[in-house]
Amino acid sequence: MSHEISRMYATAEAARAAAAELAEEGFDDVHVVNPPSNPDAPVSAIAAQIALGRVLLSDAKVYAEGVSKGGSLVTVHAPFGSGMLATSVLDSHEPIASGMPEPAPARMWDEAAPLSSALQIDLLWRDATPASRVMGIQPLTGSDCSASGVIGMPLLSNNPAPLSSLVGMSTLSRGGTPLSSLIGMPLLTRSKGAMW
Repeated sequence: MSHEISRMYATAEAARAAAAELAEEGFDDVHVVNPPSNPDAPVSAIAAQIALGRVLLSDAKVYAEGVSKGGSLVTVHAPFGSGMLATSVLDSHEPIASGMPEPAPARMWDEAAPLSSALQIDLLWRDATPASRVMGIQPLTGSDCSASGVIGMPLLSNNPAPLSSLVGMSTLSRGGTPLSSLIGMPLLTRSKGAMW
């Protein structure tokens, strides 16, 4: 499997130098298309010549416009794992704009937003602590920065059951239904026709 990489050059000499360096680096699938000697050559004929180098015809038509205006195109089919080398060789010979749109830059991985990074979507909100801001609670540590601080409980406590102590209930009781007993309601009821 190979990857097609093409660059346009202002002169045939620059294109030949790039192709020669690619050959020195061991690339043997290199195609060079220079401007035709006949200035009235149709762009479709130039596109057909470029397509012979295994370039998509739609791309070849775009490249042909540049070649018809005096540019020279070098195309290399780089084997898997050698694309960076081929790209650096081609880019070292001062390529010019080819008319093809530039590929989108690679997105960086954001450790703080792994799902957004994996799906390659932007964050909806760049606020690191949106709930704290909406509720008016400070996001930094301290007794007033948490739900405990909002309801008047210390953030850390020596009490093993601070919530139970706050509402006046013990954590262990002799009865099996402390909440039901507290509000005076039986846990299970027996009605006519009930199977249990």
